[in-house]
Amino acid sequence: MTNKITKENLGFTLIEIIMVLAVIALIALISLPVYQNLKPNLALNSQTRDIVSDLRYAQQLSVTEQIKYSVVFDQVLNKYKIVNDVSGQIVKSQNINTLISIQSITGLTADTVTFNVTGAVLKSGQIILISSSGATKTISLKPSGYVKIE
Repeated sequence: MTNKITKENLGFTLIEIIMVLAVIALIALISLPVYQNLKPNLALNSQTRDIVSDLRYAQQLSVTEQIKYSVVFDQVLNKYKIVNDVSGQIVKSQNINTLISIQSITGLTADTVTFNVTGAVLKSGQIILISSSGATKTISLKPSGYVKIE
């Protein structure tokens, strides 16, 4: 016995459409908490890379212009800025993502990273960032000026 396709059975029934929508809604409900937990970690990774990029930018400015540049961190306002040490001019000011905060800064004088004309830092240290979910990333500064994410 063969089933002939007629005009009456070409579409989907209302029950089939409702079942598909219910499955899609269920998958969305299950994946939403996973996304909410993932968002702070993505923000932490992104912010860490941005800070490292700005540290390297300040280092590059020091070497190319042959004057000291500093990156000054403000833990209270949750921001940092790149400053020309000779003129005092602020080259860049950057707010840190609201999901991220500076947990601690160790080894640096006055929460400041200063690059000399060779690209080395005056004092090595670490900057530890923490996300709202509790995950942390550490930015390490070596005496040679090498910047590393740990």
